[in-house]
Amino acid sequence: MLIAEGAVLLLRADRDFERVYHVAESQAALGAALRVLPPSGYVTDLVGNADGLEAVRATYAGSGFEAYGFLQRMSRANAGEPCPGGDVLVATAADAAETHAFLERLLDPLVEQIPTVDELRQEAAAGHLLLVRREGAILGMLMFALKGVTGHLRFWHVDDTARGEGVGRRLLAGFFERCARARRLVLWVVGDNDRSIAIYRHYGFSPDGLLDQVMIQRRER
Repeated sequence: MLIAEGAVLLLRADRDFERVYHVAESQAALGAALRVLPPSGYVTDLVGNADGLEAVRATYAGSGFEAYGFLQRMSRANAGEPCPGGDVLVATAADAAETHAFLERLLDPLVEQIPTVDELRQEAAAGHLLLVRREGAILGMLMFALKGVTGHLRFWHVDDTARGEGVGRRLLAGFFERCARARRLVLWVVGDNDRSIAIYRHYGFSPDGLLDQVMIQRRER
């Protein structure tokens, strides 16, 4: 934690970089705090609508951060339509390490905050981690959260070798089934991943205006 006049920065270690979260009374106070961060590798997620992010994004940019990527949120009303999930399995704690390795292989950890093995164990215990396997190997996974009337699709990924086999569709059907009582479904998608966005649109999701701008600061300043 770094406490400065009018601002507090919270730092969380993640691999070989640190994630930055802030609370500040003004952009000037935030900028002053960011400029006294010790040299390291930093990543921050700035969440809001496009217009509302401009000032804080400029403050981070003026303190040595650069835009790295972005995500956009998509949502849909939950129609509760029946969708048989086929061969979808509910993961167990024993699947956590393999699922973590699967995600590490497919994702950029700077853009997507990959859950730890312990987090995956917890989600498996809660019944929120779904898998499809073939000959023992993971072909696809889906992790979700269900809070109140909202179902949150957190991760949904299929191995490149299994594309076109309906693995993703069956996993999503399992998600719909387990969120049947939710009124609203939401997810975050990498903002320039046109293929994924088109798939989500096919299933009734549309952008709702909320963005997550990922910014990074290299170790050398």
